[in-house]
Formats: sequence, C-alpha cells, structure tokens
Amino acid sequence: MKAIYPVRIEKEKEGEYLVQGLSPLDNVLTWGATLDEALSNAGEALTGILESMLDHGVEIPDPVPGRKEKDVYWIEPDLKVAVPILIRKARLESGLTLEELAGRIGVSYQQVQRWERPGTNPTIASLKKVFRALGKKIELSVA
Repeated sequence: MKAIYPVRIEKEKEGEYLVQGLSPLDNVLTWGATLDEALSNAGEALTGILESMLDHGVEIPDPVPGRKEKDVYWIEPDLKVAVPILIRKARLESGLTLEELAGRIGVSYQQVQRWERPGTNPTIASLKKVFRALGKKIELSVA
C-alpha cells in the first residue's frame, strides 16, 4: 500500500510546466518553470491538500490504479501526511476502531488518533507495532 496520486504535467507554449491532479484529487493545480520544479511543486500541493483533508476528517480517496499515459506522473506526499494516511487506511481496511487498535498495541486511542493526523512523528518501533497489529508488514526504502 502506498500513498501516491497521479498528476498530469504538460509543457505550455511559454515553456512552463502546468500540473493538474487527476481523479480522485483533480483539485491539485500548480506549475513549475522546469519539469523538476513542477514535480516538486506537485508534491507540495498534494501534501497541502491531503493535510487539510486529514485535519478536517475528510475521507482520503484511494488513488486510481496506475495508468500508463503520456505526461502522467505518480506523486507521493510528504511523509508527515503519507504516514497518517497509511495508518488510517490500514486500520479502516482491518475494520478496527481507534479504540480497538489502541487496545491491540497497548496505547490510548488518543495516541492512535494523533498518529492518524499530519505532523506527528511516530517512531519506527511504534509504526512496526501498529502495522503488525493490523496484519501488515512495514517496509522502508531509500531512493
């Protein structure tokens, strides 16, 4: 499970790159003077939108299965947003409440609630406990 979402990046006549989110997050809109800047700005815009959705309790949509199309790039939000999304999605897929997951790992439901909000920094040990309790493996990679 990954928190990645598609955007279309097209080069405009003026040489700038327009970024438009695709379904389900078609409200992502930004640009860049170069492709690298457009990709970076897409990540920031996506992070901001998802962070706001998490803060307001709005359901985070699942990304549409990968489509190989011209000008489509898959963007991952910042970890401060990706981690809470992955915890929440895994918990909901497992059919557990905050309280039930908290009971399985021996913390308060408020702690689990904090982990499902942006800006918290659960330790790797905590993440391991959370995902083990949800029947998931956690894999870390460095690119």
